Amino acid sequence: MNRNAAIVILSYVTVYLAWGGTYFFIRASVATVPPFYVVGVRWMVGGVILLAIAGFSGRLRKLPTGRDLLSALFLGMLLLVGGNGLITFAEQKIDSYIAALLASSTPILVGVFDRLFLGKRFTLMRGIGILCGFAGVAMLLYNGHSVVSSLNFWVIIVLVGVCLWSLATSLGHRVLGTTDNLVSSALQMTFVGIICLAGSLIFSPSPAEVVRGMSVSSFIGLAYLAIVGSVAFVAYTYLIGHEPTERVVTYAFVNPLIAVMLGLFFGGETATPLLWLGLPFILLGLAFMFYGEKFIRRRVGNG
Repeated sequence: MNRNAAIVILSYVTVYLAWGGTYFFIRASVATVPPFYVVGVRWMVGGVILLAIAGFSGRLRKLPTGRDLLSALFLGMLLLVGGNGLITFAEQKIDSYIAALLASSTPILVGVFDRLFLGKRFTLMRGIGILCGFAGVAMLLYNGHSVVSSLNFWVIIVLVGVCLWSLATSLGHRVLGTTDNLVSSALQMTFVGIICLAGSLIFSPSPAEVVRGMSVSSFIGLAYLAIVGSVAFVAYTYLIGHEPTERVVTYAFVNPLIAVMLGLFFGGETATPLLWLGLPFILLGLAFMFYGEKFIRRRVGNG
């Protein structure tokens, strides 16, 4: 095995495992640490790590413009505060695997927002994918009585977070900013980290109180999110530049499975009645979204 092949395999393993465990470790973190301290520390540390990597690799030779900074601030607030921040807040009360599975529907919602705001048409395969994904989410949320009765405050917070993340993903390429993905992400993380930590200092207990009340599992969870999450993003960036997109997006199929296993078998979480039916529908929806058109083109070409 040559060096490049080894790096590709290691990058896939890193993205699969690290991102699959994200929601499990978020839940561990917020058990004893206020959620926006978790968000602030996570993204501040991650942003500094990525800025250091960008600097050492020469990708900061051209300093960001004012437009770059405003773009990073706007997207960072939508993605990391509105999206990830709300999900982190909700995981104080909601099982980690539920949050992970709801978040896995992001590509499906992006397709909806692309249609609503960017005018992209629905192909048949994308339409089927969206229907399958929504059906899977409904099954996931079914609590044995009805879907509506399962929509408590915390579930709604997660859904709002997923919608904001999806909206930002859909609109992101229209927000002019730096063309370097690593630098843009580093700026987003750093801005959000500063804002959330500043807000936490005003509205949450003091850092000394937080440290005194922090459990070992919360500390491990926070360290995982800040350090391992940043390494995973670097691995993901590498894959985007060296691997076909249809292989890179396989993380969207693997991460939910890992999240479910961690939550149920290590987090002591309880499966919803239709989990094992809803999960395949969500994954099937993603398959139609990512690969449906390619499958049709190949069949037509071979026919």
